[in-house]
Amino acid sequence: MLLLVRELSVPHYGQLALTVAIVAIFVAVADGGFSRLLVRDLARTGERGVADIWRILRLRLVSVLGVTALVAAVGLASGWAAIGYVALSSTFLIGEALSFGFESAAVGLERPWRFVVAQAIGAGVLLGGLCLLAALDATTLNSALATLAVAAFVRTLAHTAIWRSRQPVDDRPRPAVRDASELWKAALPFLALSVMTTVHYRFGIVVCYLLRGASETAPYAAAVRVLDVAGVLGAIAFSALAPVFSRAHQAGNAEVWRLWRRYVGMVAVVALPAGVTLAVAGDPLAGLLFGERYAASAGTDLSLLAPAAGIFMLLSVSSVVLYMDDRSGALLRLTALNLATSLILTVVLTAVGGHRGTAAAVSVGEIVSFIGFAYVIARRHRGETARATTRP
Repeated sequence: MLLLVRELSVPHYGQLALTVAIVAIFVAVADGGFSRLLVRDLARTGERGVADIWRILRLRLVSVLGVTALVAAVGLASGWAAIGYVALSSTFLIGEALSFGFESAAVGLERPWRFVVAQAIGAGVLLGGLCLLAALDATTLNSALATLAVAAFVRTLAHTAIWRSRQPVDDRPRPAVRDASELWKAALPFLALSVMTTVHYRFGIVVCYLLRGASETAPYAAAVRVLDVAGVLGAIAFSALAPVFSRAHQAGNAEVWRLWRRYVGMVAVVALPAGVTLAVAGDPLAGLLFGERYAASAGTDLSLLAPAAGIFMLLSVSSVVLYMDDRSGALLRLTALNLATSLILTVVLTAVGGHRGTAAAVSVGEIVSFIGFAYVIARRHRGETARATTRP
């Protein structure tokens, strides 16, 4: 993505950033909530639940193709001139959505190398394709989208090959097989949460594009690429801790509060210095990463996004505690409230301050979200810990 920032024109990069944001939102919709369900349940059943993986992935395939068809139809309604762009975006959507399901299965079973190998293959294809486009001076909006789509499908094929290999034998009793309607019902809360969370993370680009256009969206979208690094670190923390907290919730473990404080403290040791560095060195870092044409504009956005970068990693640790809990009502209400607050704040500040207002709104929204998550966790699990220590 850093290479694309440098190679594409400012308006075209702004448009590509919008496409990637919209695809991410529809990937969450197409997933149907099944990926988070896989993580939670496989962490508890282990290899005994492997048979459920393919059933759930087949259900996901139905929702993925249905959502993609709807997106393509709406896109083509704007005119046949956009057919190439719509086709590439839809292909990218399918590849990303299918890959996401396999990644979640690897997280739930705590087999990270299955995830890593497929990701590395896809990343190699993506980087090689973009470097070839740059060498041929052929980097356009459509060629970039095509490369993203090809890399997503290669990653999906790699996941499929890895998961089709021989599974370890587990002689323990298998959990009862659930029918499709039961699986859909169990996945619905995760669907709502995933969509709201993805919209929360991505709508800054959409709002900025709609209110200010592609050229002004580009500096903010470039700065968000650095925030994506925090997102990757947060995803690593989520993947590593999800099985731990899933089993803790299943056992009614009073250690959830202690574990949360421990992991938040560990992540804060990395997150806080990183946030301070971004705040102080926004301009030179933007020039180094994105080129001189973005040095000042994206540099200011980087400094404004610094609190979000630090808080995002802490929020990832907090969200995994509530995601892995069977009680999803409080998390749904909290996520909806955070989304509504952040959306209003982003629209207002973007209208007033352009892309800089968008960056500031994202940081404020992340801080508010973390406070809300920490409050719910403390209210729910600190009391459990206190009760556990007073039992005879």
